[in-house]
Amino acid sequence: MECGICSRPYNSRRNPTCISCVRATLYGPRIQQASALLDREKQHTHAEAIVRPGNDGVIASLSEDADWDAITAGVKKHSLVRSREEQQAVEARINNITDKAAELRREIEDHKAYIAKQRHIHTTRRQEVIDELKQLEKHKQRVLEPLQSAIRKSGQRLEKVHNRTVDARALLCYEAASLSGLQKRRGRDGKSEYWLGGVAIPDLRQLNGKLPQYTGAPNEDKLVPRPHDVATAALDNICRLIGNCCHYLSVRLPAELLLPHNDFPHAMVVPERASYKLRDPPYTVMSSSQSSSPVVSRFVDRHGVPLPRPRPLHLDRPLPDLVKDDVKAFSLFIEGVMLLAWDVAWLCKTQGVDTINSFDDVCAIGKNLHQLFIGQEQPRPLLSRNISSATTKTDRSKGVAPTSAVSLGSYSHGSARRSLAGFEGLALMHGWRLASPARLVDKLKSYLLNEISGAEWDFLSDKEWDEERADELPVLVGGARRSLDRHGPAMSVMSVAPHDGADDEQSESGKPKGSSGWMKVRGRGGDG
Repeated sequence: MECGICSRPYNSRRNPTCISCVRATLYGPRIQQASALLDREKQHTHAEAIVRPGNDGVIASLSEDADWDAITAGVKKHSLVRSREEQQAVEARINNITDKAAELRREIEDHKAYIAKQRHIHTTRRQEVIDELKQLEKHKQRVLEPLQSAIRKSGQRLEKVHNRTVDARALLCYEAASLSGLQKRRGRDGKSEYWLGGVAIPDLRQLNGKLPQYTGAPNEDKLVPRPHDVATAALDNICRLIGNCCHYLSVRLPAELLLPHNDFPHAMVVPERASYKLRDPPYTVMSSSQSSSPVVSRFVDRHGVPLPRPRPLHLDRPLPDLVKDDVKAFSLFIEGVMLLAWDVAWLCKTQGVDTINSFDDVCAIGKNLHQLFIGQEQPRPLLSRNISSATTKTDRSKGVAPTSAVSLGSYSHGSARRSLAGFEGLALMHGWRLASPARLVDKLKSYLLNEISGAEWDFLSDKEWDEERADELPVLVGGARRSLDRHGPAMSVMSVAPHDGADDEQSESGKPKGSSGWMKVRGRGGDG
């Protein structure tokens, strides 16, 4: 074939060279593509007709030479059979529902009959209960009256027993304090002094100073005890009185007191965390050589837990000397006396004395003991063991009202009523504004140490008075010989020695002359 433009033949080996040749070449493939697209569109239309619901799809899926009459008759027959089956299924379902409804109606009727029967039974029973309650109300007062009367009488007897127990406790404590010699005196300076067993009770803030001492009659020769011995005796008397009274009151102190007994010459106090846990503790002295011993310094309980040792309540030397010689023993002693004062304050609080609320109040042990045992004393009726005979007609008619005031013996650990171990004891101690024992110990220790370190007064012994220093010897102008007589006129003011006690002259107050070594002196170089 030749091109109409270039008039050149072309075949498979020769490529077209002009537009006409290209068109002639592409004409056949274009016709094939158009035929393929038409076939594709026809097949797509046929597929949509087949998947279309209804008879249109069935008809479209048939071939053109199919028997349309036979097909139409078959379709109608199939539709009729299918309609009959659906109708039978619906009728069967309706029959089932009807039967179920009839059954439910019968059950409803049965339940209604049962409910009516139960309502009748309950109504009858309710009426019977109402009648029984009416009968019970009629007989209630008559039945409960003996029981209420017995309860009332038992309460009256119990209250009387409790009140008489309180009276007995208070009476025993008062008698113990009286027999122990607890009394209040007026001192020479006009201030109140408290004595127990013939020994003045020291204020904890006065342990460094001069304590009140009983010297007997003015004309009676009596050796004046040393202040630390007076303090030791007073603390032992206090512990003995507190131990007896706590036994009478059935009270357990927070810090346990160890009273003197065999091989235990002086009382001691145990800290709160170790109280009532030690069994037969050995007696420990205050010397520094034994205070550091691991066997003495700590005890071991049955579980192997180390416990702190008891705190001493005695002195073998003056307190300033104890500070210089053994600081640890001084700390233990201060902790012991403060724990004792804390026990006294706690006992006063539990027995109705509410005036102890500060550090100064705690330190006044004698005042607290006097307020507790003597200040609360009131006239009491005679104690009788026959409770029923002591009950008057007025008490039987009106009853005995429980007393709300807190008095000596009201609260204890040995009774169920007003027990210190129960909620009543917690309510009684609630709101007590006193500091903890540890803080009080720190306050007392700092107070005494400051008083010792800042004191301008020093106690000089007879040997220190007799010591003659070269810079203090009297010197006369002109080289005169030094006098050997102490009472001579040539001695200076600072070298005057006190009376050495050779003669037994006494002052008007009953004290030997020169026995008081208190004098304000200048500080010496090299002295402590």
